[in-house]
Amino acid sequence: MKEKAYYIVSKARQILGGTISADQCRDYVLALLFLKSASEYYKSNNSFQQDDNSPALRLLVSERSSFDYLCKELDSPELGKLINMALYELEQVNGLVTEGYEINKAIDFESNILGDMNARSTKLRELLLLFQEIRLTNATGQLIDVGDLYNQLLYIFAEEAGKKINNVLTPTEVVSLITKLIDGNRKNACLCDPASGSGTLLVEVGKKMGIRGTELYGQEVNWNLYALTKMNLMLNGFKGATFLWGDSLSNPKLLDYGELRKFDIVVSVPPFADKWAAEEAYSDFYKRFKYGIPPKSQVTWAYISHILASLQDDGQAVVVVPVGVLFRNTESKIREQIIEHNLLEAVIELPPNLFYGAAISTAILVFRKERMRTQTLFVDARKGYISNKGLCKLSDKILEQLSNTYKEFLAGEEVGREKKGCPSYIATQDEIRHNKYDLKIIKYVEDKIERKEIDVKAALQRIDELEERLKYIDKQFKDCAWRLRELTKEQ
Repeated sequence: MKEKAYYIVSKARQILGGTISADQCRDYVLALLFLKSASEYYKSNNSFQQDDNSPALRLLVSERSSFDYLCKELDSPELGKLINMALYELEQVNGLVTEGYEINKAIDFESNILGDMNARSTKLRELLLLFQEIRLTNATGQLIDVGDLYNQLLYIFAEEAGKKINNVLTPTEVVSLITKLIDGNRKNACLCDPASGSGTLLVEVGKKMGIRGTELYGQEVNWNLYALTKMNLMLNGFKGATFLWGDSLSNPKLLDYGELRKFDIVVSVPPFADKWAAEEAYSDFYKRFKYGIPPKSQVTWAYISHILASLQDDGQAVVVVPVGVLFRNTESKIREQIIEHNLLEAVIELPPNLFYGAAISTAILVFRKERMRTQTLFVDARKGYISNKGLCKLSDKILEQLSNTYKEFLAGEEVGREKKGCPSYIATQDEIRHNKYDLKIIKYVEDKIERKEIDVKAALQRIDELEERLKYIDKQFKDCAWRLRELTKEQ
């Protein structure tokens, strides 16, 4: 699958050239994969026998939204318009349009960034020919997991673009860790991500937990990422998911009779550096900021406040944050309220430079309502990584260790602070109060330096011996110097 993804990216870059950005190239490639996949799966209903692991992608495909129709129109001077229409009709026929925000409004195949009409038509023709040759079946004729291919492409574009990509993509091992931190016994749970980005976290957690499409919810403010997530959800079999466009802070749309909808699980990687309209929080209709109002230059605790307000009484939230939220003075009052209301279950500080598009240091915060235990688990995973093309990557061993440490904590077992790789500590509320609600890992978990016991008497004796040796060497040196002077006089 990865080889196929790398091949597509390499060929698409050659076709589109270096005049468009990495995220623009990504958008065109993923939109065409979406069209191709929908058509192939639609045709396969009577042609292929799918196995149990294949995604339940069943989209209706009209004639003009089919990939085969577009391939018949390769010489049309209006090829870009036809692709836009295909995307539009695919959404319309399947009832996927909400509030008029169609995919082709975010990803425009008639855009001038592809060049003038002739250059644009040439590039689009070559892209369609590229996808025409891409097989979406394996050697036995079964359909491949196109959702997996879609996410592979997302990661490859992010990896190659580095800091230039227009969103921060959650690494696969971080997604895996988040899934491991969620209770495994939550049957029929509803899952939400209020800042979905390109949808990888929402989709992968949903898949690994076996959550039904109708129990998947999300919202995203960036129009292009909104379009990417819609396609991501559909290609992974979550056609029934509720996914809306808009800012979850200023205009939350996941509502239930005018109130915030409540979820069993919320996972999210909120924007790391966005500003927000803090002044609106004072009159917030949904009363989300009862723990305090973050400064307008720091948005993370605002998202956390929204997430906590969106949790069921027995709900759990796992949020990835920049480490600054753990100790900044401007947010100390919020941390105080979070601790005093006994909402913070765990703090796991991660290695720096984990994320594509951001070299920032991050941490995972686990929140839970109605906790019986008043302690908080602190885990230091800053050194638990392996190098991967200039990025840090959590190893499988560290992932397992982090998961086991958290489960031991939940089970009430003693957590070993000496554990190699990821030392940990269970802090009481009094200890956190003593640290003035500073949640920096170093306040609670310190690396132990191995020290050998020293025989003081033997050490002093050795010093005396060395001093006597030094005196002898000094005398020898002076004797040699005197003899040298005497020999010089005789000559």
